[in-house]
Amino acid sequence: MNKTILKILIVLITLFFINCKKDIVEIYHPIQIYSTIKNVSEFGNNDGEIDITVSGGSQPYEFKWSNNQTSEDITGLAVGVYSIIVTDSDNFFKSDTFDVTQPEPDPIIVTFEITSPSETGANDGSINTVLEGGFPPFSFLWSNGSDAKDMTNLSTGIYILTITDSKGQTRTDSVTLIDYIIDIDKNIYSKIKIGNQIWMGENLKVKRTPDSTIIESHGYNDDTSYVEIYGRLYTWNTAMNGLNEEKSQGICPSGWHIPSDEEFKELEIFLGMTPEEADQSNMWRSKDVGTRLKFGGSSGYEAQLSGRRSYTGSYDMIDCMEYIWTSNEYGNNAWRRCLDKNAGGIGRANTFPKTYGLSVRCIKTNED
Repeated sequence: MNKTILKILIVLITLFFINCKKDIVEIYHPIQIYSTIKNVSEFGNNDGEIDITVSGGSQPYEFKWSNNQTSEDITGLAVGVYSIIVTDSDNFFKSDTFDVTQPEPDPIIVTFEITSPSETGANDGSINTVLEGGFPPFSFLWSNGSDAKDMTNLSTGIYILTITDSKGQTRTDSVTLIDYIIDIDKNIYSKIKIGNQIWMGENLKVKRTPDSTIIESHGYNDDTSYVEIYGRLYTWNTAMNGLNEEKSQGICPSGWHIPSDEEFKELEIFLGMTPEEADQSNMWRSKDVGTRLKFGGSSGYEAQLSGRRSYTGSYDMIDCMEYIWTSNEYGNNAWRRCLDKNAGGIGRANTFPKTYGLSVRCIKTNED
């Protein structure tokens, strides 16, 4: 073999081994990324961290994060997904993705302490907001434009509140204030404030007890067309729902009760009757308190003169008289109030047996 051919063979062999060595480097020394993640410490914070360590490839490295950072490690992170591309000096690269998490938020929990308007048409309702959870400070925005936590001087309506905490969490709730009463049969009654008492503005119309038991009741002359204006007529035991305690709820809606004899006296005295007159029984008392309680009177009570049903089942006195049960019994009888179309006074009597069918006018139970 001549020297020229030998030199060529040596060059070819040398080049072959150089290329093999280069291939071995590329196969066994790729870029590797190792990471340590510190998740966000509290919901809404920006204190997450990603600490990476790079090996392999050819230094120096270049770093490009998805949040446009170019450092090897990144800090001050919010919850989210972050990706990186690491490029070495030979333009080989490696990418990876990391998920920074955060704890579940402490939710905003809201309850309301509400006071509905005291009577139909009044604007003395209020809403107090009670908060738990979330991250103070909080901001408030009501549907009526108020940014206060609590509101007063409110009329009937739906009030929507959006609460935002310092972490950006929001909670929206609504409150409904009503200036009327709804019984179990969905009958609607107005409310009227007379002195310190709150009365239903109409006679009771319900046909079931508060626990939905059907009861015996009657429209005047067994004609349901009278019920809307005059209400229904009940025996005393039915009105009291089988109880005999003074101020029992009876068949009134929750939060209301059958008025006591003393509560009627308080009403009468507020309207101008003397205490001595109020204590008189089985007679007409005062000259004009009855007039104030009847339809069109100054009190707002608006008695419609609904008549009565006797224990024999007969009806009379529609548009002439109104008889209203109290929650006080008197042996086999019970105390009542009487209004007469042609009299300005109001009667207090205990002469009717409990089996008569009379009207019921509920009064609001004091919360204290």
